[in-house]
Amino acid sequence: MLAGTLVWEFGQNTLSLTPDLAARLGLSSSDPRRIDITTYRDRIAPSDLQVVYERLARSFLRSEPMVNVYGLRLGDGSVVRVRSVSRWEMNRAGEPTLFVAVIKEIESQVHSMVEDEFIERIIELRFLAERLDDKRFRQIVDTMLQEVWQLRRPA
Repeated sequence: MLAGTLVWEFGQNTLSLTPDLAARLGLSSSDPRRIDITTYRDRIAPSDLQVVYERLARSFLRSEPMVNVYGLRLGDGSVVRVRSVSRWEMNRAGEPTLFVAVIKEIESQVHSMVEDEFIERIIELRFLAERLDDKRFRQIVDTMLQEVWQLRRPA
């Protein structure tokens, strides 16, 4: 199973991957802490790249955590679906310094990709509702999340 961590120091052209992740992706580098960012980008399935970019931009603009599901091409040429849970780390001035993503292969597809994206967007709404003074918006989104959770739980 593919699993590992990606760390990008904001503003740099390189990123760090855990050694096992770099090896499975077939990224040949003497130092897995210095992988060119475009090399990793080129491993993302082309059909998923636009969505990954859009979510990354929203996450950056809002300084919020993000979940992405996308295809990732391994060193042997096969493609696996992964879930990337990421966050921005900030300095004391509130400026982004690091982007940290924990990447894990999805072992089974219990639910459709559309359902997963629907839930991710509800979670994004939850973060947005946190900024509003009117607490009713949070309550609405929380109710939606609870209902979806009940629907997706195995019987």
